[in-house]
Amino acid sequence: MTTELEIGLYIFMLAGFLGYHIITRVPPLLHTPLMSATNAIAGISLVGSLVVAGADYGPLSTALGFIAVTCSSTNVVGGFLITDRMLKMFKTTKEQSDKHRRLRFDPKWMLTVPVLVVIPLVVIYMSEQLRVDAIYFFREVLPTQALMYFYIVSAALFILGLKGLSSPKYARKGMHAAALGMFMAVAGTLFHHEIVTYKWIIIGFIIGSVVGGAMGLRIPMTAVPQRTALSHSLGALAACLVGISEYFRHHGVLGTAVMTPLTFEVVVGGLTFTGSLMAAAKLQGILPGAPITYKGQNVFNLTLLAVIVACMVYLVVMPPSPVFFQVMVGLAFVFGLLLVIPIGAADMPVVIALLNSYGGLADASMGFVLMNKIQIITGSLDGTSGFLLSLLMCRAMNRSAINVLFGAFGKVEKETQAVAEAKGTVRSIAPDELVVLFDSMRSVIIVPGYGMAVAQAQHSVAELAKHLMKRGIDVKYAIHPVAGRMPGHMNVLLAEANVPYDQLYEMEQINPYFAQADLALVVGANDVTNPAAKYNKDSPLYGMPILDVERAKAIVVLKRSLAPGFSGVENELYYNPKCMMLFGDARESLNKLFAAMKS
Repeated sequence: MTTELEIGLYIFMLAGFLGYHIITRVPPLLHTPLMSATNAIAGISLVGSLVVAGADYGPLSTALGFIAVTCSSTNVVGGFLITDRMLKMFKTTKEQSDKHRRLRFDPKWMLTVPVLVVIPLVVIYMSEQLRVDAIYFFREVLPTQALMYFYIVSAALFILGLKGLSSPKYARKGMHAAALGMFMAVAGTLFHHEIVTYKWIIIGFIIGSVVGGAMGLRIPMTAVPQRTALSHSLGALAACLVGISEYFRHHGVLGTAVMTPLTFEVVVGGLTFTGSLMAAAKLQGILPGAPITYKGQNVFNLTLLAVIVACMVYLVVMPPSPVFFQVMVGLAFVFGLLLVIPIGAADMPVVIALLNSYGGLADASMGFVLMNKIQIITGSLDGTSGFLLSLLMCRAMNRSAINVLFGAFGKVEKETQAVAEAKGTVRSIAPDELVVLFDSMRSVIIVPGYGMAVAQAQHSVAELAKHLMKRGIDVKYAIHPVAGRMPGHMNVLLAEANVPYDQLYEMEQINPYFAQADLALVVGANDVTNPAAKYNKDSPLYGMPILDVERAKAIVVLKRSLAPGFSGVENELYYNPKCMMLFGDARESLNKLFAAMKS
């Protein structure tokens, strides 16, 4: 006879397989919304948190459950709000020009299905059951049946939501469906028979909704990577706390089938929590972007990981062991810190994707501990998406995940040698000289980078493109997969500036056009345009696919100085005879350029 564990494993594998085929069809244009959406869906840890916070398991479990509800609701509310903000910005040129187009989709219509289909069936079912035993029905049958069917519908809506991200046209509709699925999963959980009080659930949900709503509505698009990393940490912490609650609630007396996923849930949740905090600190500039290393660091980290795994095995084989459990949890938190600190800031797109995958695996493990099928499904989908995105980012940088995690990429000591070997002089250009240069142009390719985001120059870039197009100049945007701080970050920033997404070209699409371009205008991009990646075997960037900016007939770079990029590597493009530097803040430089155009 098939056991609950076997059913859970089947569901996990099938959900992962389905998630792989759905997520591989998401275009790079929507990778940042995908990351944010799966982050919100990973807030399914709220389901387990509700039960722990509302059940009468004891003061410790109630406190841990309350914190978990707060963290998870922050993740859910903030994640869906900021995802919706991003998706409604993506428009084609035709959609932007048609200001009076009719609204084809209203999220309220999604309620039509449960109203027209589910409710009549429920009424018929209830009438039959009430004839038998009304009291028994309301106390026992209704909560169980409602929970089961709500979870089934929410799982289908989550899958449809991710499927919608395969096209910008349907992405927002898909996210509305996923949000409805999350609402149904939470509503269904409130019928759980073990929940006896809603006091701490309500308080935690209010706090989390306020914090998450503020993050989702007020955080600028330039800070989306930091917010995503912070949300990873909150979702992982919720999973870790629920696991700790389950362990102490049962005094460590748990079977192998439960103890195995519980230890995995706590360890992965703990290291993801602290690791995500370190990633957010690096992205925010609180910690230095360069790797923080010391002698024997990799050996120490691997030894620490081995000790954690040994504790996990011991707890599975020889429970209960509270001391070993507490040591394991503490070391997991420490390992998360040490795992991300030696990783260079240039690898943050990969790190964020990996942390997203870890958070999904922690949620799936919670599902196995609580035998909650909806958590297994969503955790598998989230883990799959993060893992696939991390592989795509590694491929875009021609690096392996092992090299990212243990390579200490971006150490400045190596790159300073490249500066000494660089030959040639750096030429500068003034805004009025660039205006004159535009008069002879017929084709311009704009290359945005994180420097554009720091200067909040995306709106000025879009305005410049409009001026150039009015002059009859063909304008294209070149988007590198790892430009910015997370996958697809530049797409979101340009969409915020009302740049039609049909003007954005991925690296493979745009590279053949550089040779025919009269000008390549680089706005804050550094590592993704460095020619050293093609021929300099001593450069850490060697082998990384880059944008072929050096093939353009002329190159103008808007940058504050000649300082190395986020990876700490000097850009040899600046010494190219065809390259001219327009020094200064990107937005201020573009404002001067507009003034020169008017004069």
